[in-house]
Amino acid sequence: MSNASNGLLVFISFLKKIGVLLGLLLVYRFVLFIFNFTLFKGVTFFDFLIGTWFDVITISLLLFPTIVLYFVPTPEKWRQWKHRINSILFVITSLFILAFNAWDIAYYSYTLKRISFDYLLFMLNSTETNVLAGTFLAEFWWLLVLFLLSSIFLIWTERKIKSESFSIKKIQSWLLFPLVTALFIVIGRGGFQLKPIGILDATIYTTVEKSPIVLNSAFTVIKTIEFRGVQVKQYFSKEEELKYFNPIRTSQPQKILPDSTNIVFLLLESFGNAYVGPGNPESFTPFLDSILNQSLYFENGYANGRTSMDALPTILSSIPAWMDEPFILSSYSSNQFTGLPQILKSKGYETAFFHGATNGSMRFDSYCTATEINHYYGRKEYNNENHFDGNWGIWDHYMLNWSIDKMNSFKKPFFSMIFTLSSHHPYTIPQEFKSKVKSGPEIICATLSYVDLALQSFFEKAKKQVWYKNTLFVICADHTGPTNRAEKATLDMSYRIPIAFYDPSGKLKPEKSKVSFQQTDIYPTLLDLLNIQTSYYSIGSSFYSKQAKVIATFAQQNLISFGKPGNPLSWNEAKTYPKNHPRYSEILHLKAAYQRYCFDLLNNRMRP
Repeated sequence: MSNASNGLLVFISFLKKIGVLLGLLLVYRFVLFIFNFTLFKGVTFFDFLIGTWFDVITISLLLFPTIVLYFVPTPEKWRQWKHRINSILFVITSLFILAFNAWDIAYYSYTLKRISFDYLLFMLNSTETNVLAGTFLAEFWWLLVLFLLSSIFLIWTERKIKSESFSIKKIQSWLLFPLVTALFIVIGRGGFQLKPIGILDATIYTTVEKSPIVLNSAFTVIKTIEFRGVQVKQYFSKEEELKYFNPIRTSQPQKILPDSTNIVFLLLESFGNAYVGPGNPESFTPFLDSILNQSLYFENGYANGRTSMDALPTILSSIPAWMDEPFILSSYSSNQFTGLPQILKSKGYETAFFHGATNGSMRFDSYCTATEINHYYGRKEYNNENHFDGNWGIWDHYMLNWSIDKMNSFKKPFFSMIFTLSSHHPYTIPQEFKSKVKSGPEIICATLSYVDLALQSFFEKAKKQVWYKNTLFVICADHTGPTNRAEKATLDMSYRIPIAFYDPSGKLKPEKSKVSFQQTDIYPTLLDLLNIQTSYYSIGSSFYSKQAKVIATFAQQNLISFGKPGNPLSWNEAKTYPKNHPRYSEILHLKAAYQRYCFDLLNNRMRP
């Protein structure tokens, strides 16, 4: 047999290996689609076809050492060792690729995006990971079975193909090696274009909502492994930029509330508008709804992120995560920035943060230190393991009531943020509440009902305190919860949350506002309501400001604008909008805000 024939057989045997891995990735993509069916509207065969192209690119990138070793000519005496090493490399790398995609089948519904390298590292090092691993495996045992079966199949076929290729006579072709290497380099780049293909390019072929189907988790991990932060943007001159957006703002005291009003901020885990809010026939939070009816309540409230880690800097410092990693995990978290807690502290407020999770959870304690919050109260400070839920931390009904006792010891005025946790996966409910909660179409509903009962108990106790009537309660969710219902899973609904300001004294009049309002707008609005005259840095703007608002979040390297409720608009650098587009002005404001955001992160300019 000629060298050319041998070379072709070697190439075909390697393509068989890749074909098996591609087939398994297709299975995983299909399982992701079925498991999150309601989140992917209008997925077509073309989306799966493009997804397979991204799989080929991923394989070319991650298996490149294997490819080189497979085709490099070697002396006969080393041939057996080369095959063994090659087999080990192929199997280990392939299993990692499958593992990343198996993880996202379960995790996608919580974040609505493929996993990134920074978040992967965080999960591997998180204190909660060890605690929740057993619960996670118990719930998604079938994923473990899928992974094990696919792993066995991969190893079996690899051994079979290896024996085929090993039987081929020795080939000493220095022509095949460079040709195959060059081919896979081109494929790994995604073609001959100027820049290698990236995460953002998925939206060239499909919509931002469907881009996670096109992408695969191993691809997003390797494309974010060398994430060096945001890049300098030059859409406008400095003068043009300021016409559309300026984060340096000046507060406008409203004189509605008395000076030195206390603030109690209730940050509610996964309280999306799907199952919360007055007028919602499927609400599971009747008590909270009654409070919202007495509040300045934003019917079109939006979260600026999809994770709890996104929420704190967004709300307290008006710095959203318009990048591939949460601000808390990024290198920019060491920037100098002044948020609401620092300003309140300078005005004589005592500040505190309550979260019943294990101390160190999601680096909230570090963030509280950076924002100069006086007191951090976690599971350690609560110091009663009888009230531990066995998964995340202290049950909400205990932690909420305990926080009132702590606040009674604070000097006035004070600011307290209480972050609930019980409406988080795995959605467990205390035994004594199981007969009291209202169950619904999804597992999260019963836990929302439980937290609502805990909030009722909290307010009943708070009303008896001397500071109650001089306190403004801020109510907001960190992000929406997962759902398997199509009507609750639109891009717009995936970020809709309740945001409200409740004044028991009645000085701040109840109002149901239809204005689009986001988490980054809370901090500026509070400064106006607290009559604090100051200049400050904020991506968001006050409810009382006349400046044009930029209502946006970031998903799979797209900025999503919610300027028109119910009709989100996505933009990225690969998209252009004509000047006659009905929302062209909205895009200009969005681009200017993003340009300034990137510049300020890079240059540490996050203060007036």
